[in-house]
Amino acid sequence: MPPKVQFYFNSTLPHFTQLISGIEILNQQGEIDLEYSLETRNYPVNICRVVYEGKVLIFDLADTSVIREKFYNECDFYIKRMLLRKDFKERNKLIPYGLNYIVFYENIFMRNLIFNKKYFKYGIRYHQKISEILNIKISIYTSHLKNLQAQPIENYNLIFRTRLWNPDNNLNISKKKERKKMNQERIKINQLLTRKFGDSFQGGIEKDEYSTKESPDLLLSGEQYHKKNYLKLLKNSAIGIVSPGLEDSISWKFGEYVAHGLAVITTPVDDYLFRGEFREGENYLVYSELSELVEKIESLHRNDSYLRKIQKNNVEYYKNWLEPSAKIRSIFMEIKAS
Repeated sequence: MPPKVQFYFNSTLPHFTQLISGIEILNQQGEIDLEYSLETRNYPVNICRVVYEGKVLIFDLADTSVIREKFYNECDFYIKRMLLRKDFKERNKLIPYGLNYIVFYENIFMRNLIFNKKYFKYGIRYHQKISEILNIKISIYTSHLKNLQAQPIENYNLIFRTRLWNPDNNLNISKKKERKKMNQERIKINQLLTRKFGDSFQGGIEKDEYSTKESPDLLLSGEQYHKKNYLKLLKNSAIGIVSPGLEDSISWKFGEYVAHGLAVITTPVDDYLFRGEFREGENYLVYSELSELVEKIESLHRNDSYLRKIQKNNVEYYKNWLEPSAKIRSIFMEIKAS
C-alpha cells in the first residue's frame, strides 16, 4: 500500500504551488495515498502542515531564515526553505526544502475551491480556461509544469527581469533601507548589462508608480512583463542572473533558471542548504561586485564547453531534485529513512 498523506490547505501564497504540484503528481502516479483538507488550525500563511504516515511535517516556505519555535516544537520534521547551515547543524528535526518557484499542475481539490467563498479567487488560478480568459499572471494557464521546464539552448543570451519594492510600504526603518539597497542593485545590474551586452541581454523592470520614478529608462509594460512573455525569453537564454530577494532570500528566479537549463550567476548563497548536490562552479557561479558579475559572464562567453557543462548539470539537478514530484519524493524518502 502507498504511504498515507494528509495535506492541510491554509495558504493562497504562490510559495506553495511547487509543493502542491509535487504532492499531487505523486498522488496521481499512485506513489502516495493523498487526502486534502482545509486547515482548521491557526497557522501563518507561510506555514503548511502535512501528515506523512502519521508524522507531522511543517513546511516553512517563508522568505526569512527564522525558524518558528512554536511550530518546530509541535512537529516531527520541519522542512525549511531558507535553511541556514548553522541551524541544520544545531537541530535534529530540520530538512532543507531548497529552491522554490511558482509552478502549477492539474488539481481537482484546488480547482474546486471556486465553490468556497474564502478561497474563490485562488481556485480560479487552477482553472485552465478561466485563468486564460482572465489572463491571470500567476495561474495554471501561464505556469503549468509543462511551461516551466525546457532543454538548454546553445546561445549566449542573458536574462534578468525584475521588479522594485517601494520602501514606503514598510514601516520598519531597517526594512526600508534593505529595500532601497535591493532596488538600487537591481537597477544597476540592468543598466550595466544593457550597456555591456546590448541585444543579447533580456532585462528590464516591471512598470508601476514607484519604478516609473526610480528607473524610467528600464520599464517593461504589463504585457512585456507578463509571465507568458517572460517564459519565452527564458527559453531563449543560456545565462540567468540572480540578485537577493526580500529578507536576503534566494530569488525564485534561481529555480526557474535551473528548470530551464540555464547557467546561473548569483550573489553568495553558501550560508544556505539545498537539496542534493548543488555546488558553486558546477551548477552556478558567484559574484559579489558588479565588476565581478561582468567578469563571470565574459568567462562563460569565452569558455563555451564550461557554459554547456553547467547547463547540462542543471538539467540533471532539475530532474533529480527540483522538479516538483522529484523534490517531494526525495523529502518523503528522507523522512522514511530517518
